[in-house]
Amino acid sequence: MGEQNVLIVGGGVGAQRLAGQLRQYGHAGPITVIGAERHLPYDRPPLSKDVLRGERDSTTFHDVDERGVTWVLGTRAVALDPATRSVKTEDGRGYAYDVLVLAPGGRPRTIPGLEAGRGIHVLRTIDDALSLRDALRATGRLIVVGAGFIGCEIAASARQLDVQVDLIESLPAPLARVLGLRAAAEVATMHESHGVRLHTGASVSRVLRSPDGGVRGVRLADGAEIEGTHIVTGIGIVPDTEWLDGSGVELGDGIVCDDAGRTSVPGVYALGDAAQWWHELADGHRRLEHWTSTADQAGVVAEAIAGEPGAPPAALSNAPYFWSDQYDVKIQGIGFIDAGERVDQLVVRDRTVLLYSRDGIVRAVVGFSTPAAVMRTKPLIERRAPVAEAVKLLSPG
Repeated sequence: MGEQNVLIVGGGVGAQRLAGQLRQYGHAGPITVIGAERHLPYDRPPLSKDVLRGERDSTTFHDVDERGVTWVLGTRAVALDPATRSVKTEDGRGYAYDVLVLAPGGRPRTIPGLEAGRGIHVLRTIDDALSLRDALRATGRLIVVGAGFIGCEIAASARQLDVQVDLIESLPAPLARVLGLRAAAEVATMHESHGVRLHTGASVSRVLRSPDGGVRGVRLADGAEIEGTHIVTGIGIVPDTEWLDGSGVELGDGIVCDDAGRTSVPGVYALGDAAQWWHELADGHRRLEHWTSTADQAGVVAEAIAGEPGAPPAALSNAPYFWSDQYDVKIQGIGFIDAGERVDQLVVRDRTVLLYSRDGIVRAVVGFSTPAAVMRTKPLIERRAPVAEAVKLLSPG
C-alpha cells in the first residue's frame, strides 16, 4: 500500500493535511496535487478577518512545500476516467492514479445581477480577500448580501475598519439557517450593537450604478434603496462537481461518500466542502463546510490509504465542531443542528449557551465565547445523552 500513486484533486487544507499525514504514516509512493488556484495551500478562515483587516497578507501553510509532493497549480480537473484511472485537466494533460482523492471544494454561490465584477465582490480566495480589502480602504460604505458565517464575518471586519455596513438577509435574522432563530437573535443584537444596519426578510432587486458605471447602491424588492459604493455577496458555495458527471461517482448535494470517505467508485475517496459523508450522529449524509471537518476527514482518508490491506477503514464518528469570530465574540458549535429541534437557553458565566435536542436527546450545542462549556458537551452529543444531563452539567452549582 505504501508505494501507491496518490492523486489529489483540490489544493486546499484537505490536500495539505492529507499529504502530510500520508507521509507521517510512512507512505513512500508519489503524491500529486492538482489545484485550480495558483497558490500553495493556505488557511481560509483568516481571509474574512485578519487578511481583510490588513493584519496579514498571506496565510500559506509554512510546511506545505516540504512534504515531497508534486504540486500542479493553476489548472482545473475537467474529467475523471475510472476505467483508465486517470484525471484530465483543462490544459489537456492527463494524470494517472492508483488512489484518487477528490477535494475540489466549491465556488461562491451567486445571485443573478450580483455576479462578481466592478464594485461587486465575493470572498472565497486570498485574491478575493486582498481585492475586497483594497475596496474597503477606498470606501466608507459597504453592502453585504447574505448573513451566513462569511457575510457576518465580513460585516464585523468592515465595522472594525470603521466602514459603514448594511447587511441584507432574506431570512428573519443573521445565521438563522445554520443556527436557528434563538441563536440568530443573539447574532442580530451583536451586529446592531456594533452599528451594522440590518435588513432582514429582504432581497436585492437591482444594483444601482452611477453614470460612470460604478456602484452607488441597491434597490430592495420592497422598493427601498440603500447607498453603498461596494457590494459583497456571501450566500454559500456550490460544490465543484459538474466535471464528475458521467464518471460513475455518485453525486447528491456534493460527492456522496460513506463514513470513511469512500465514493461509489473503487479507489476514489472524497473530502472537504464538496464531500457529502455519511454521519451516524446525523442519521444521514451531510456536507460540512467547516475547517475542522475537512481536517478530520483527511485523517480518516489518510489512515484508509496507508492502512493494512483488507483492514476495515476507520470511520468518522465524532460530532463536527465549528467556530466563527465576529468582533470580540467567538461563536462555537458542536453537533448537527436541524430545523424544528427544541432549544434550551442557559447562561454560563454570563454568556449564552444553547442546547439543541430532539426527543429528549442532545444533538448540538452553540455557545458565545464559552469554549469550556461547549467542549464539555462533546462526549454527551457523541453518546446521544439526554438533554437533561447536559443541562445539569452546565448549570451553576
